[in-house]
Amino acid sequence: MAECIEIFDCLFNPIGEADRKQVHKEGLWHQTFHCWLIRKRENNIYILFQKRSANKQDSPNMLDIPAAGHLIAGEKKEDGLRELKEELGIDVDFSTLRYLGIRIEVIEVPGFNNKEFQHVYLLEDNTTLNEFTLQEDEVSGLVEVELQAGLSLLYGEVDSISCNSVFIENGVKQEGVYEMHMHDLIPRFDGYYKKIFIMTKRYFEGDKYLSI
Repeated sequence: MAECIEIFDCLFNPIGEADRKQVHKEGLWHQTFHCWLIRKRENNIYILFQKRSANKQDSPNMLDIPAAGHLIAGEKKEDGLRELKEELGIDVDFSTLRYLGIRIEVIEVPGFNNKEFQHVYLLEDNTTLNEFTLQEDEVSGLVEVELQAGLSLLYGEVDSISCNSVFIENGVKQEGVYEMHMHDLIPRFDGYYKKIFIMTKRYFEGDKYLSI
């Protein structure tokens, strides 16, 4: 049975429902959930990225948001919390998430027309890399990026950075060091990753006002 998704006009007013294939074929506005896991350890701040499974139809083997997914018809943005359980195996109280607002993304390539209202959250979580239960058909691993090193990479000051990581293959997890380059990231034109790193820094500085 096709997944039914609520659709919207360009001002985020609901206008009906459509199946997922139609949504991406016709470029219908819909909503998704993004949750970035962040942590602070020994005065260093870290942000997690997931490495997408090699089996993913879109952007396989690339680094992206640690937990994300579509909201289906009838769901509210809070229901996106299930992505954390499904992809990372962690149970989280919604009140612990910090809402950054809605990001708009439009992608138009042959055969794929995507228009999203993305609900973006930060989650301070200290689960160690090896403690996550990864959904192997969705996520092949996690990469922990130190904030200042990540900013240096994103702003082109260095070509690569070394990051702690965990990868899974045939149900077996292996911790190690991942050499991260800009070409490992799913391209996004609006500085999305920079904004997440900057908002994470402000979060740990105790800034009350954060926004995507």
